[in-house]
Amino acid sequence: MSPADAFGDLARYYDPLMSHVNYDRWFTTALALADMLDEEPRHLDAACGTGVLAGMLRAAGWESLGADLSPAMAREARRKHPGMPVAVADLRALPFGPRFNIVTCLFDSLNFLLDEADLAQALRALHAVLEDGGLLYADFITERMVVDHFEGRDWVESNDGFQSRWASTYNKQQRLAESRVQVNTGRITTIRERIYELPRIETLLAEAGFTILGIFDADHWKAPRRKTTRIDIIAARNPAPTTRRRLQKTAKAIRQRT
Repeated sequence: MSPADAFGDLARYYDPLMSHVNYDRWFTTALALADMLDEEPRHLDAACGTGVLAGMLRAAGWESLGADLSPAMAREARRKHPGMPVAVADLRALPFGPRFNIVTCLFDSLNFLLDEADLAQALRALHAVLEDGGLLYADFITERMVVDHFEGRDWVESNDGFQSRWASTYNKQQRLAESRVQVNTGRITTIRERIYELPRIETLLAEAGFTILGIFDADHWKAPRRKTTRIDIIAARNPAPTTRRRLQKTAKAIRQRT
């Protein structure tokens, strides 16, 4: 395990730890967005983790591949999804040219970039791997998510044959959330995320070259509000004039399913 591999100790436990996560929502939203494409999806799941979403989309017929910074997570993705290409790659320096027409970067992966300069660099890298007209589907958690569900909380979970202990804190001044996770009696893994304000995210997306097509509360796909805990963002590289109108139709269909 590389010292830089923050998920090295958790990778083999990760899917049971995250068994509560609603991957189906990301899956169905991605399928709906693909209806906006003029060609079959050529998809990159950036920060793919163990490859759950990419694997679901490949099973639906997509040409999907994954990329993750953690070698341990990438190994798990390859093990669980034989034949799926998975690269070990940094979000800030993705090793691809402009070959994708849809990129997903979900499960608050961009919040794991703790420095704004790193977030800006990652957005430029995501823009660079999209072809003209390509879509980015990304999300961010909000401060409301951290305060309502994690700040100052300790808890124990019984998972699939093992136990995990959690402890979370939040530094409001620095906007840094920290969770410490221990599986059984193993080493403690510390996970840190930064909360970014939406206006700053919008500015960084625009500076990276993106056209923002829509920003939604992830739970109901209407406009974000004070109680929003997760924000979905749809952006594009040099979109066609009709793309925003097509997203309005797609958003209506997504809202009807939520």
